Amino acid sequence: MKARNEIQTAGNLYLVPVPIGNLGDITLRALEVLSNVELIAAEDTRTTSFLLNHHKIAYQEIISYHKFNERARVNLLIEHLRSGKDLAVVSDAGTPALSDPASILVDAAIEANINVIALPGASALLPALTASGLNDGPFLYLGFLPTKAKLRNQVLEQIKASPYPVVLYEAPHRIEKLMAELEQALGDRRVCLARELTKLHEEYIRGTLKELKEPGKIKAKGEFVVVIDKAPEADEPNTTQVEQLVALLKQEQISISAATKILMQVTGIKRNQAYQLLLDKEQEAEQ
Repeated sequence: MKARNEIQTAGNLYLVPVPIGNLGDITLRALEVLSNVELIAAEDTRTTSFLLNHHKIAYQEIISYHKFNERARVNLLIEHLRSGKDLAVVSDAGTPALSDPASILVDAAIEANINVIALPGASALLPALTASGLNDGPFLYLGFLPTKAKLRNQVLEQIKASPYPVVLYEAPHRIEKLMAELEQALGDRRVCLARELTKLHEEYIRGTLKELKEPGKIKAKGEFVVVIDKAPEADEPNTTQVEQLVALLKQEQISISAATKILMQVTGIKRNQAYQLLLDKEQEAEQ
């Protein structure tokens, strides 16, 4: 553990959001940081250089930092910070470390007691959610779904049961496949697709999964943010009907294990509740 004065001699690691489309969506503070740091680590140096030149920012040095070299670059960047020089990390668009490179570097900086400063700014996540018509408070952000089938199916089950709206990212060439998977896993649920946010052809496509499956509903161009409505609340079972079914199952002398499954399927109540109702009925009969 470094002493306090040693921590202060290291440079600062800045996570700097950049526009997701409209070049005007960058903060004054972000421009100030980018103009003052000794080094900028960019997901794509050409994209970042274009942005800096557009805003007439005279930067000192820029290097590439993307998913294919982020592990190899970590030690170099940490040494840069340890030497007392500041570093800014930017992605192609939006906020670094949010479905973009930087998490590994952040972890290494924290481990080395280096100050990490995350600037607020552009992101596709919040505009898509707030304009979706499906936002009512808490939400679940899952980024891009896993590509491996087992993990992907697990996440789809998580989305199916989520009591909160779910936000995903998806590439245009995979959007139709994703929509088909969601309909198969969730049934017909409300969704909003936010496409080309802040750009000339920005579009919000709202409807149900079945409606958006119709030909021509989705133009598979531009990055997508997918907002999925929360799981519908289960209807409360009719108490009288549950009690009648419990009595009938016991009357027919069906085993408690089989009766529990039947009660769950017919009424929708949980296993523990179904089992306890049947057990109580059995105990009543023995008295």
